[in-house]
Order: sequence, then structure tokens, then C-alpha cells
Amino acid sequence: MSTAEQNAAVAPPIGADFTLTVVNQSDAQANTMIFPVAKAGAQGSTVVWQSFSLPPGDRHTVNWQYSLNFVRGGLGQLGPGQNYEPLQVVDAVPDESNQITLALVNGELTLTDPRPGPPGTLLVVQDPSVPANAGNAGVGISGFGTFVAPAQPGSEQSYGYTPQLCIGTGTFTAGQIMSTMGINTQAPLNFPAGVTTATATFDGTDWNVTY
Repeated sequence: MSTAEQNAAVAPPIGADFTLTVVNQSDAQANTMIFPVAKAGAQGSTVVWQSFSLPPGDRHTVNWQYSLNFVRGGLGQLGPGQNYEPLQVVDAVPDESNQITLALVNGELTLTDPRPGPPGTLLVVQDPSVPANAGNAGVGISGFGTFVAPAQPGSEQSYGYTPQLCIGTGTFTAGQIMSTMGINTQAPLNFPAGVTTATATFDGTDWNVTY
């Protein structure tokens, strides 16, 4: 079994409801971010998935229904701090529509032709008709972008079903292209199989995540 197939085997079922309660036990306001971590050699830029400002002593609950998506945006040059807003979101269903094509359709970049793709992989195929840097395409979770890359004719982007999500503090907000320079603290979110609730507590220095 390939690494992609192994990752697919542990992916949550589409439609699973998740709840994360975040508690700020520090004495300062915390700009809290939930973001994916790119693996070595990953294609494109990372997008902050969720964010919120949490006062000292306060708590915030994040709820989401797990789904996988392909996303398309208008930015051709991607850099830290830029605001990313998808212009098109297409649901990706494992083993049914986990491959899609970015093409020029009637003069406009479009995600089209969803179809079954390689097992355990979300694959974006960029058609030769795509003008370089005329926009971007990538993937997301629950309607929000996670990884995006500029349009490059004839290229392919491959992502797994289960990106490593982290919670942390830093300078970026939801929807911004991020870099590690804007992360002050972080901890992985690793929901065990069948577990859909967690609590992440911040003491001003470190995170404690319980499931």
C-alpha cells in the first residue's frame, strides 16, 4: 500500500462533525490560528485555515464538517500576508472526484472535469491552455483553502487527503498566505480515529491538546 493510500485509509469520513474548544489561560490576547503544515517538497503556498482573537481567560469553540475541496483563486503571484479568497470551490469526493482540471474555458480559468484520480490523492491537472500566473488552484477543507499554487500550463499538483493541521499563535489571519516567520507557537492537532472533539489550552508559552 502506497503512502497516499495509507493516509486515505485513516482519513475521517466525509461529513464527520468536529469540535475544537480553545482556551486561553495566558494573561494576554492571543491571535489564534489553525493552519496546515506542508510536507517537504509540497507544491505552492500555505493558507491560514481559521483564525480568531482570544482574550485572556476566554474560550472559543470551532465547529466544522469534514469535506475536501478543490479551490481556484485570482492571485497569480502568492506571498506571505496576501489575502486569499477562492473564486470557485468544488467538492472532492475520495475515489469518485478526487482529480480535477484547471483549464481556460470561454476565456476564463475554470476548475472542470472532476473524475476519479490516483487513490489517496487530490490531484489538480493544469491544462496547456492555462496562462502562466493568471490565477491559482489548490485544495481546501470544509470550503476554506489550505494549499494553493500559481497557474502553470501543463503542471500537476498532488496533495493528500489528510494534511497535518496545527493550532498556534502568530501574526496571520484566516485566508492569508502564511510563512513560518509569522508563527510564534504551534502544536499539532491529531484526532485519534473515531474521535471528533478536542480541547486546546494555551498557557502563554505552550499548548496542551486533549481528546
